[in-house]
Amino acid sequence: MAVMAIIVVSAIVTSCSREESNELTVPSHSILVAAPGDSGTTTFDSRNISSLIPVSVPKGWTVISVDMYNSTITVKSPSSFDNEEVESGTMTLNGYTPTGNIKTVSVYLAIVSNEIDYTDKHANCYIATEPDTRYIFDANHGGNGSIELATERVELLWQTSSELIKYLDMRDGKVVFYLERAFTTDNEETDDVVPGNALIGAFDASDKLIWSWHIWVTNNDPTAEENTFKMNNYTVMNHNLGADANSDGDTSGNIIYRSYGLYYQWGRVTPIVGPNDYNFAANYDQLLYDYDDFNVPLEYAESKEGGSLNWSTENPVSVIVGNPDNAYDCLNSGHDDTLWSSTTKTDYDPCPAGWQLPASDLFANLTIAEADDVMSWEEAQPMYGWNLIDTKTNEEHFFSAAGRRNYLDGRLDNMNTNLELPVPWSGYYWTATTDGDDAKALYFNLNTNTRTWNGIDTEHKMHRANALPVRCVKIK
Repeated sequence: MAVMAIIVVSAIVTSCSREESNELTVPSHSILVAAPGDSGTTTFDSRNISSLIPVSVPKGWTVISVDMYNSTITVKSPSSFDNEEVESGTMTLNGYTPTGNIKTVSVYLAIVSNEIDYTDKHANCYIATEPDTRYIFDANHGGNGSIELATERVELLWQTSSELIKYLDMRDGKVVFYLERAFTTDNEETDDVVPGNALIGAFDASDKLIWSWHIWVTNNDPTAEENTFKMNNYTVMNHNLGADANSDGDTSGNIIYRSYGLYYQWGRVTPIVGPNDYNFAANYDQLLYDYDDFNVPLEYAESKEGGSLNWSTENPVSVIVGNPDNAYDCLNSGHDDTLWSSTTKTDYDPCPAGWQLPASDLFANLTIAEADDVMSWEEAQPMYGWNLIDTKTNEEHFFSAAGRRNYLDGRLDNMNTNLELPVPWSGYYWTATTDGDDAKALYFNLNTNTRTWNGIDTEHKMHRANALPVRCVKIK
């Protein structure tokens, strides 16, 4: 089995008698080595550092070179562990300025197993389910592989949990990242990962953001047979894109929240996060973090200024407000019906490899299950969703009512603020089918005025700037 070594880097400035501007960092925080005895290289960034000297190295590990000209560090992992060589430990290097000041870099080394290589499976979303595993994908192609990228470096744009993605690096035209094992609150190991989502950006030589990839971290593989079902000649994921579960009507807030997943404006490849709580409390966006654990706020852009296709790709952390002069599309002029398709997987399709967006006929035979439809609102409201029944097969499937981001201003929209009425919810799911200026979506809601009728429309026309959840279907 392939084995990798990880070097984690942190920097400490040693105080000196003179103030001096200097810098020493290792952007990847790591070196990944495929097997014991193999060597690996990573880059470092430095300013006013004339030399970098290893001062301590764990037993069995070797620093092959520190190349100041090319700004690289190359190490070799132990070939065997017969003489007290260690699988993990801390290495220390001192960076010296021309005047003798020191900046210290501490490096954690570890050997772990497992590797999943997506290099030949091009997509805009990669599923990550295995702990203690490194993941690899092609850094020089976007979409389905037909978009060529001159990627010079990669960067974590956001993640939904602190340290969800570890040791992000780009070497030899490949993006590499690592998932750690989750621990309990008592600090005990589990066999799980910490679920969540992340967005990795590709930058060119001019440091322009040119593409981004969604990393879907979940303990429930959405492509596994037990997490899919058949409906109207489609194989359908039972999870929303970006979700860790299907709540199946559970009224626990945590389970409901895990079922929501991500939101997409029609035609955009970029995922947008939803609320920070299952009940859309205070309408707050979900918190996002960068690699250094700082918060990353969502941005809101006017379509007239930022609604070109290229702009939307180059600004993936932006919600684009609908343009009234373009029938509330997130594009600033015209509609591009080719961005998403149900007959072919396009370069802007947000689903993982082997999966794509459905046509609106996927939902054609759905209606609200009778038992749900006759519930009192007090019973139905805590479920945040309906069991929808396929009238052709009589099978029921639960769809979460995850609301939307409104086309008018990008706000989160799932609550009725009228205190005299019960708090409702609405469910929306995009399809790849367009209808004139708009596109079609599955829509359902909990009626707030009477419990004798609840709404469902399997081909609801929606303005394209709305951001809705997605269910992916297997490519036939």
